[in-house]
Amino acid sequence: MIGSVDKLKATCIIIDDAGYDTEFLGQFGLSILLEVTSGNVSRRILVDTGLTSKALLYNMELHGVDPKSLDFIFLTHCHYDHTGGLDGLLDKTRKGVKVVAHPDIFRACYTLKQKKRYIGIPTDNIREQIEKKGGQLMLNKATFELIPGVASTGEIERLTSYEPLENVFIIEEGEYVQDPELDDITLVVNVRDRGLVIIAGCSHAGIVNIMRQARRITGIDEIAAVIGGFHLRVAGEEQLTKTVAELSTAGQVCTGHCTGFKAMKLISDDMGDRFSLLQCGSELEYGS
Repeated sequence: MIGSVDKLKATCIIIDDAGYDTEFLGQFGLSILLEVTSGNVSRRILVDTGLTSKALLYNMELHGVDPKSLDFIFLTHCHYDHTGGLDGLLDKTRKGVKVVAHPDIFRACYTLKQKKRYIGIPTDNIREQIEKKGGQLMLNKATFELIPGVASTGEIERLTSYEPLENVFIIEEGEYVQDPELDDITLVVNVRDRGLVIIAGCSHAGIVNIMRQARRITGIDEIAAVIGGFHLRVAGEEQLTKTVAELSTAGQVCTGHCTGFKAMKLISDDMGDRFSLLQCGSELEYGS
């Protein structure tokens, strides 16, 4: 079970597409600011930090968001386009800001398609550097609540047969082996009288697996919204069909980044006005 919050405001800070007629900087990657309110108390959680701190801090300033106001930085997984802005961001945050991630986030991982290119957390974001700059690491692979009503899924159970592992690799005993990407975690917010809002990074564990785990760990079936990247760019027909069907059980879907045009069109065709494109400056609100 999980507590609840009265209100959630989700603002897209960084995404590949800056959108029409905007001063925001678009950049490969993802970063979403959450403001959760219960009674008279509000907390700010930044989900992922995009590719670089330059665009991240610029867009935060346009939004009027002081980095020192962040209570948590939640890293959905290690990949550079979600963690690259962390080092520069920590130069601007208050000392003691909590950095939440899976314990495997510092592992080295690679794509073999591009001459064994390193794609993990940038080397200036190593554990020692984060702690030196005042970040308080909270590394946990289990489900837990950051604050009442806001929880990390922890490691996602891989139960579907049609959401395959990605072709990325780690090194074990001198050999490249497929990366199980166990660090792929997701943030879940329970908004009172609305249901769950799921904030995903790239959904390497599969967005269907993520939605089912969110329901399982909270005991709540109603999903108000699913927001983030779904990693369906190279998905096959079975995965696309079954994923669209699962997403249709949510009240809203707002997606972009790694989801892919074909998948977004299929979701849009199925959900109509309940679908929206995630762009810099997008704002979604749930609750009173």
